[in-house]
Amino acid sequence: MKKLLIRLLIFALCFFVLDKAFILVRDSAPQREVDHRLEMIVTGKIQSDVLIYGSSRGARSVIAKVFTDSLGISAYNLSFPGSDVTFHEFLLRTTLNTKGNKKPKSVILVVDDSDELKVSKSLKFRLDRMYPLVKYKVIRDELVKRKEKKPILNELLVIHQMNKSSFLFKQRKFTKNDSIMPCGSMPISHQKKTFDKIYKKEPYNYSRDEELVQKIKAFRAFKDLCKNNGIQFIVAIPPNFRVVTNGFKARLLQVMDGYGEVWMYDPSNPVYSNSDYFFDNAHLQTNGSYVYTNELVRYYAKINGLKNL
Repeated sequence: MKKLLIRLLIFALCFFVLDKAFILVRDSAPQREVDHRLEMIVTGKIQSDVLIYGSSRGARSVIAKVFTDSLGISAYNLSFPGSDVTFHEFLLRTTLNTKGNKKPKSVILVVDDSDELKVSKSLKFRLDRMYPLVKYKVIRDELVKRKEKKPILNELLVIHQMNKSSFLFKQRKFTKNDSIMPCGSMPISHQKKTFDKIYKKEPYNYSRDEELVQKIKAFRAFKDLCKNNGIQFIVAIPPNFRVVTNGFKARLLQVMDGYGEVWMYDPSNPVYSNSDYFFDNAHLQTNGSYVYTNELVRYYAKINGLKNL
C-alpha cells in the first residue's frame, strides 16, 4: 500500500511538472494571432472616446476613423464578425473593468436587423477568439463563468485551460474579407460572387417568437453598463439590401428601458438600394460603408453639438 501511494505521488508530481510545461504553448498563442483587438482590451490598451461594438455589420459598416477625420475625436471599432450581443456585453464589461483602458464618452452598438435578440446560426459568443488568450485570467474566468471550463481544474491544470486551437502553431494571416484597419474597422472592398443583387421591397414584420432570454438580458446588461458608467449609448441600425424590418426599432427601444438612442440610416437614400454599394444582401461594401458612416457621424455631431472639421 505504501509503495502504491509513493508511486501515485510520483506520478502526480510528474504530471503537474509536465502540465506546467504547457505554459509555454499557452502563453505563445497570442503572438500567432492577426487580430489583437481582444488582447488590447484585456491588457488595458483601449484609449478612444467612441467605441463601436457589433457583429460583422459593425465591423464592415462603420469605419471608425471617419469620426476622427470629421470630428477630431478618437474612435475605435471593436466589432467581431459572427459575434452576438452576449459577446459584445463581455467585451464592454471587460473594457470598463480592465485597468488602463480609457472609459469612452460614447458607445455605439451596431445591431443586426432583425436577428439581434433572436436565435441565429451565424451569431454566437466567439469562443474561438477567447482560447488563444487563455494566458489572461479574465479570459479564463469568463470561460468558467460560461461553464466551458471547470473552476478547480481551470486553476490547477494549464492543459485544462486550453483547447485544440492552442496547438495550431501556424502564424495567422489576414484574409480577403477580414483585414483590419488601424481604427479596428473591417470594410470589404469587393462584392460576393453569389450576391443576387435583388433589392427586396416586400415588408417584413418583426416577430418576438424566436427571441432568446439570454440575448435580451445581455442587451440590457450592455445598456446598463453604459448607464451606470455615464456613457452615451447609441444603437445603430445598418442597412440590409432590403427594406427595414417593421417594428424592429420599436422593439429595441422597448428593451432599452428609456436609456439611449436608436438611430437608423435614411432609407430614402438611393445608395441603400443600389447593389453597387453592397458586398451581399446583409453587408455594405467599402464605398457604402463610408456613406453610412458619414451619415452616422453627422447624427453623432448633431446630438452632441459638434461641428465637422
